[in-house]
Amino acid sequence: MTAHEIDPVVAALGTLRHTAPPPLDDKLFTGWLTAPSRLGEVFVAFTPDGVQFVRSTASLDGDPAAFGQAYRLRFARPLRPADRAPAGLLPGLAGRRGAPPALDLRGLSGFERDVLGATRTIPVGETRPYGWVAREVGNPRAVRAAGSACGSNPVPLVVPCHRVLRLSGGLGGYAGGLAMKESLLELEAEHQA
Repeated sequence: MTAHEIDPVVAALGTLRHTAPPPLDDKLFTGWLTAPSRLGEVFVAFTPDGVQFVRSTASLDGDPAAFGQAYRLRFARPLRPADRAPAGLLPGLAGRRGAPPALDLRGLSGFERDVLGATRTIPVGETRPYGWVAREVGNPRAVRAAGSACGSNPVPLVVPCHRVLRLSGGLGGYAGGLAMKESLLELEAEHQA
């Protein structure tokens, strides 16, 4: 092509102005940071849609690479450091009332999302049995499935699965360990007193 033939092409391309799409890197990478919580520092991964993954730094020996690996195994996306936390995250991790952060629960089944949604409604300082959660999501016979959904909660502390107990009042299970579940319940009980 000669320069004379290129000019009309360049002129035509100039008329194709549109609003730029969101940055591609937001579609490829998930942001992460370390944040304070009621039980110490936590690693948090989040997309533009919301918080997606939370793990205590103690459970990963404070190793960001181990957090990145755990995240990639579950979500198959790379992480990049973020400059600031999503709205509502820091107060939520501290156990303060207020608007909770948005969640990005892609990859979970509808039932799992419903269980986490019901669990998120349990007030600070209160507990509910797994059977209550199953009834709240419209499947009262799915008590074990509700327990499994709580056990695989990717965003503990943000979705308070530690507030869900066995019908007998026993702790049941918790992804962060029973000692952490007990500590969270004690902290919340003290805060309410």
